Amino acid sequence: MPGAIESDGRGAPAFPPDDRTQRDGRRRASGPLRQRWEHFGTTEARVRLTVAATIATWAAAAVLWVRSCVHIDRTDTGLGWDMTTVWRAERVFARGGQPYSLAATDHRLFLYPPSCLLLLRPVAFVSLHQAQVGGLVLTAALTWTAVILSAHLHGRRWWGLTAAVVVLALHWAEPATAELGLENVTVLCFLALVIFFLLAHREHWVTAGVVIGLSLCIKPLFLPVLLVFVLAKKWTALAVTVAVPAVLNLLAFAVVKDPTQVFSKLPSLLSRSGSGALLNSAWVDVFRTFDLPHWATILVRLVTVAVALFTAWLAWRLLDDARLRLVTAASVLLIGAYLGGTLSENHYMLTLVPLAMTVVLPLSPMRQVTAWVGVLLLMGLTPPASMLGLDTGANLSAYRAFGMSLVLLTIVVVLGHRWYRQRGGVPDAVANGAGEAVTESTADAHPRRTPEAALTR
Repeated sequence: MPGAIESDGRGAPAFPPDDRTQRDGRRRASGPLRQRWEHFGTTEARVRLTVAATIATWAAAAVLWVRSCVHIDRTDTGLGWDMTTVWRAERVFARGGQPYSLAATDHRLFLYPPSCLLLLRPVAFVSLHQAQVGGLVLTAALTWTAVILSAHLHGRRWWGLTAAVVVLALHWAEPATAELGLENVTVLCFLALVIFFLLAHREHWVTAGVVIGLSLCIKPLFLPVLLVFVLAKKWTALAVTVAVPAVLNLLAFAVVKDPTQVFSKLPSLLSRSGSGALLNSAWVDVFRTFDLPHWATILVRLVTVAVALFTAWLAWRLLDDARLRLVTAASVLLIGAYLGGTLSENHYMLTLVPLAMTVVLPLSPMRQVTAWVGVLLLMGLTPPASMLGLDTGANLSAYRAFGMSLVLLTIVVVLGHRWYRQRGGVPDAVANGAGEAVTESTADAHPRRTPEAALTR
């Protein structure tokens, strides 16, 4: 009957076990399995298995990337479209012509700032074929380098299994394959972003500002990253970051013929048309693809930017690990710009690879299933185009926007929950197998110093 106290059969009252009792029971039941796994982790068999897996993964990555480069070189009639555009503009600039003139560049739309002409001037001294083939090899090499440095940033061996798996996975990722074919300067920005993270993590903020400033000279992709300097209150570094592109562009305006023509190219960046709109994953063109009203587009863009700013603030306030704090704050700001801005192409997603790799760090918001569903979508693993009734390009762009949104929402929910718990006086901690509290500041306090532990990274 309701309200009656059940008996254990011997006359004593039996109360239902609480959640803590059930967790303790599960922990005791899994104890032998955990002990066997930990014992296996200290054996020579695990060392050999990890070394073999690392070597095999690097070998597979090398073979597949080389095969992709050879295939693209032999079959892609538009090899290095963006590199070709830069090469023609640089040749015109070297001869004293107008690099922003469509007639002078054979109707190639050169959109980069005048400072880019100064920094990429060596491109003009090689033939077009050399620029295309060299750009293909350089794009692959810079992608590998950025991933390796990102693994090092996250505390993993540069030659370890983590870097090898990411390099191998990028072979199938649509942003990497697109970058190989286009030879866009985004790969330079990808490398610059990782170097910025490394330098800022080591408190070399001024040098980090120089790196971001140089990337802005080539392509103003990382304007949102300037807010990281604001969050860190590194005002000198922020001034240096702004001064680098300002000085180089003033110099370029003095030596480039009719550099003001660059402003005539801005409409093509602020409002895409034709195939450019279908390949754009910013909300402005995704919503246009679905014929949604203009007011809805403006509202969603504003909300997206607001959420990104709030998430970056939460990340800077709550995440104790400096690496995780830097990468998460910068990445959500980039996501906000990609979605709420006017231009977001597939190869831009390479700059979000360091965020995905934070999964190896304790208490990373990327350790959620929804975050990785978003990563798979923005990397090109999408449902068939028939589901949305779109062509392939528009389908990839739409799901890329959905993937970035899912990653952003996952991070803000995870961090928002931690913030709520902290405001309520509940410590932000998780329980490990022994039941002790593990926080970000203590998770790496006692790392395993054995060679076996190093090889698993």
